[in-house]
Amino acid sequence: MAKWIWKFGDFERYHGLKLHERRTEFGDWMPVIWKLYAPEPVVQFYKRVTTENGGIFRLRTTGTSVVQIFGLPNDVPTYGENTAEIPLPAGTMEVRIRVMNYHSFPSIYVDGVIESDESWVVDDTTIDRNPVGCWDALNDIEQSPEEFPFVYEPLQWVSKEPVKGGILYDFGKETFCKLSISNLSGDKVHVRLGESKPEALAEKWCTIEYFDKKVVDGTYKIPTSAFRYIWIDDPNACVQADYEYLPLPYKASFQCGEEVVDWVWKTAAYTFHLNTREFFLDGIKRDRWVWSGDAYQSQFVNHYLFFDQEVEKRTLILLGGGLPFKQHMNTIMDYTFYWVMGVYDYYLTFGDLDFIRQIYPQVCAVMKYCLSRRDPDGFMRGKPGDWIFIDWAEMDKTGALLGEQVLFARALQYYGEICKLVGVDGTQYAEDAVKLQKQIIEQYYMPEKGAFMDSYESGAKNITRHNNILAYLFLPCSQEQKDAIYKNVLCNDAVPPITTPYFKFYENLAYCEAGDMKSLEKCIREYYGAMKAHGATSLYEQFDPTQEGDEHLAMYGKPYLKSLCHAWSASPIYLLGRYRMGVENTGVAYNTFRVKPMLGDLPPFTGTVPVPGGEVRVSVSETEVEVLATVPGGTLEVAGATYPLEAGVSKKVSYRI
Repeated sequence: MAKWIWKFGDFERYHGLKLHERRTEFGDWMPVIWKLYAPEPVVQFYKRVTTENGGIFRLRTTGTSVVQIFGLPNDVPTYGENTAEIPLPAGTMEVRIRVMNYHSFPSIYVDGVIESDESWVVDDTTIDRNPVGCWDALNDIEQSPEEFPFVYEPLQWVSKEPVKGGILYDFGKETFCKLSISNLSGDKVHVRLGESKPEALAEKWCTIEYFDKKVVDGTYKIPTSAFRYIWIDDPNACVQADYEYLPLPYKASFQCGEEVVDWVWKTAAYTFHLNTREFFLDGIKRDRWVWSGDAYQSQFVNHYLFFDQEVEKRTLILLGGGLPFKQHMNTIMDYTFYWVMGVYDYYLTFGDLDFIRQIYPQVCAVMKYCLSRRDPDGFMRGKPGDWIFIDWAEMDKTGALLGEQVLFARALQYYGEICKLVGVDGTQYAEDAVKLQKQIIEQYYMPEKGAFMDSYESGAKNITRHNNILAYLFLPCSQEQKDAIYKNVLCNDAVPPITTPYFKFYENLAYCEAGDMKSLEKCIREYYGAMKAHGATSLYEQFDPTQEGDEHLAMYGKPYLKSLCHAWSASPIYLLGRYRMGVENTGVAYNTFRVKPMLGDLPPFTGTVPVPGGEVRVSVSETEVEVLATVPGGTLEVAGATYPLEAGVSKKVSYRI
């Protein structure tokens, strides 16, 4: 099947540039704050083919092009870009197609006696040939890869009312649409879009606002934006909205009959769908950017909801940047480490070795950059231009912050594994990871307090949940140390709580790893459930249940800047699928997997988790577990006993709590 092909990474970099240029805030453009990488302007595609009779092929490109055919004695036929049909002589030939495009990126579509597909190679005219990039969805010669293949559907508002000299439309829920505002009587129009009603009506601090925009033939068009409410200063204005989305079907399900828990799962799924687009976004109102730490969590949710490889690959490619690699991803040190971890997690989930081979040079460049900034004692400390983040929380970031060292050690470990996958000796990186992990435990763990300190360099011995959770999850702590962390930090109300859903994911992950499903369910009911009580239709970037009214809409010192639709809040999808339903990949691409439901105190529940080539259905009552896996390789664990799962055959096991 013919499809559009390009130099690996160029499609993602181009659409990444377009995406990161679109953000507006308070009526002004807000360019991205970190280094971006651009596509190559000139590339050459190669295909060596053998035909008995030759034939004709057709070519479509994005850019200007020339075709040369090598293999004939004393002749190299050359065809310009205006050639409609190109003859290919019989025999063995090498077809070369050189394309230049500095407006977007070079790509080609070939069909006829030969077709453009994964079998082609490409270089940037440096004779460094590598496999091309492509996407099965872009298989239509008329569908240029310069336009991302979104789907559009008309969306109707649910109510409207005159207010503040204009008209306010309510679409009933958070959404993401192109807008056409018609029936305007003046030459200019003023429009405010709000995720909440107060934001849309705010005369100051509305995040997405269009001031005094020129009206053409009574109409003003607004590019795709996030909103629930639209206020227009013309009371006669009419709105047409076209919902823009990526057509990814939900491949998972969960239902327990408890209203709040079921609402959280469904709302998390909708929130994640809205933010799964060209790439995994952080939020659809603000920032509409691609952040590596957010994307790492989105990978886990994707595995338990869409199980879509392409959006995950696109995101990893974009974040990986280009050569030379010169800055931490999003300027954030921990986000660079999450990216390396995400590349290996992608392989474990999908088993896509071809992709690992393609992205390996970038992984090497990223790790080389990190290692060049390592201090003599083996630790990573912030350098000028680095953002040491971990989370929006107070912690002692003096010198070498614990969380950064923990994530760096895991990145080293995974880098060693990635090297082995492509046939490179990664032993040294694996050994360095083990050495660093031992060094971290010796330097940061306080036996007398049964906890890790944030930093040993300040002398403050400050303890936070965040750094201890990372140590609990990613360090080879002894069981005694883990038990102490759980008791002295995670279950200690004197340690300041986590308030962002971003780090609630890791906190809940630690609870689940400890076998404590009740804490997860408490979080779902009280933390996420409080969003429901506040009238949410998607899950917020941050939520403090102690706040009241419009306080829930404020963030970063602005009254309405908080995102009310944030991807990192969708983590209950993963946590319920991985732990409550208990479906776990124990091999590569689920060639072996385990189903070990954590029974807890939820009402009876049922659910589905996608796996390569099929799904796993889990149903739990008060006395019985039933599992149906449509693929081989699984085992069921209930009450300490293990049972083999046969593909396509339901397995029922009775138990007692």
